[in-house]
Amino acid sequence: MTPTRHGEHPSGQFADSRARAAREQVEQRGLAARTIAGNAQDLGDFVRLVSMLGLDDTVGGPALLGARLAAYVRQVALAVGVPAEATGYEVSDTATAYLGLTRRTADRPDQDLMLAWDERLGWYVGVETDPGQPPVVVGYLGGAAVQPPVVVARFVTEAVAGRWTTRIRPVLAAVSRGMLASQMAALRGPTD
Repeated sequence: MTPTRHGEHPSGQFADSRARAAREQVEQRGLAARTIAGNAQDLGDFVRLVSMLGLDDTVGGPALLGARLAAYVRQVALAVGVPAEATGYEVSDTATAYLGLTRRTADRPDQDLMLAWDERLGWYVGVETDPGQPPVVVGYLGGAAVQPPVVVARFVTEAVAGRWTTRIRPVLAAVSRGMLASQMAALRGPTD
């Protein structure tokens, strides 16, 4: 073969084009799966839509964890008594969740509390602070990052009542996001 412009062989141009097209396809499939995760009614709806669109192989990452985290947060919110509009979650470089609590502690009756989850810290109750400041932690729930909603609800009750003493918790060992999603799926409840 003879070189074309800039000394590049047609076979090299073709290989570059194929690699670029493959990267773009992966990005588009990931975007589609994330869009489905954000709009699905529940985990069953998410799984059906992903399967219907042939994206089953795409959702092993952030989209699947996002869908399962959304269902898990709904279950915990129901157990704790937090309305859906007071919850949020995000899967980015770190998977996190937030539930605004209506209860307050006796030693801080004028400060709002939150229940938060982090894939490396698990569940904790903290005092809401100004943006950019870390929360004042009231207590961490020991054990695995993914706990049954009833256990999380009991922890919140105990922490708010001042009967929870775990204030410092080491970072949990890294668990794959696929494993976290599987653990959350195993806790299926009435909201799935």
